[in-house]
Amino acid sequence: MIGRKKLEEKYLTLAEAKELLELRKEEGTAENPDEPIFYEARISLEHAEKFAQLTPEKAKELKEKLINLFDWIDERIAAKLVDILPDDYLDIRVVFAKEPYMPTPEEAKEIIELIDEYRPLD
Repeated sequence: MIGRKKLEEKYLTLAEAKELLELRKEEGTAENPDEPIFYEARISLEHAEKFAQLTPEKAKELKEKLINLFDWIDERIAAKLVDILPDDYLDIRVVFAKEPYMPTPEEAKEIIELIDEYRPLD
């Protein structure tokens, strides 16, 4: 955006982004009821509402556990794993396709077992 300076950067899951966008929408409604958030934010919120599978609290907790599970999982990869909630080793390989480290089938099994604890029952 013009005239804006990036103060910090961190990776969010869809659930965390949804929570922030909903908060911004509530704040914006008080300021301007006709258009509480910009078009881009509205589209992002709709996307997050459709695809976020966990609550923000569970997403943050799972992301932290994934980061602590292995030293080669960083915040960006952990956020992707939480968003996708992979089912098998093939899904894990897709997430790590362009990464310098590819988890072994045993490591992927540990990741999937942890994710299964948080997977929503639909």
